[in-house]
Amino acid sequence: MSRGEFSAVDPSDRTPWYWYVLIGYPVLSLLGIVSLARLTGGGSVLATGLGSVALLIVVAVGGAVTLPALWRDVEFVATETDSWTPDREIYVGAAVAAPLLLGALSGLAAGFGIAIAIAVVAFLLSTVAVCLTYLYNRHQEIGLLTR
Repeated sequence: MSRGEFSAVDPSDRTPWYWYVLIGYPVLSLLGIVSLARLTGGGSVLATGLGSVALLIVVAVGGAVTLPALWRDVEFVATETDSWTPDREIYVGAAVAAPLLLGALSGLAAGFGIAIAIAVVAFLLSTVAVCLTYLYNRHQEIGLLTR
């Protein structure tokens, strides 16, 4: 199918839960980063209270939900279109490999506590970057609001 052969998304249809996750996670992350900056006064998250660490954990859990949502949407696009077949291993693998690699390297260089902090931040950044890249590529190929 080409770009014009898809129907527009019905806003009353709640079945494609993964679609809302893909759109909502970058917004949640941006709001979480702004909230963290306000809570910490621009300082370090590790030096602040429990509220900012809890907020960081909530945003990271949102990133964990993004990976199956991305997998489902790539599966849908790959089966329904002929013009674009995104590689789900590239998109999901990049979001998982970056924090693992950075966490392992920082663990070797600075210790376990720093490795966990860097891995969490790398996971947040990589999931947002992968999500936005996928949505941009999807928009270019078949349209953002089509299914």
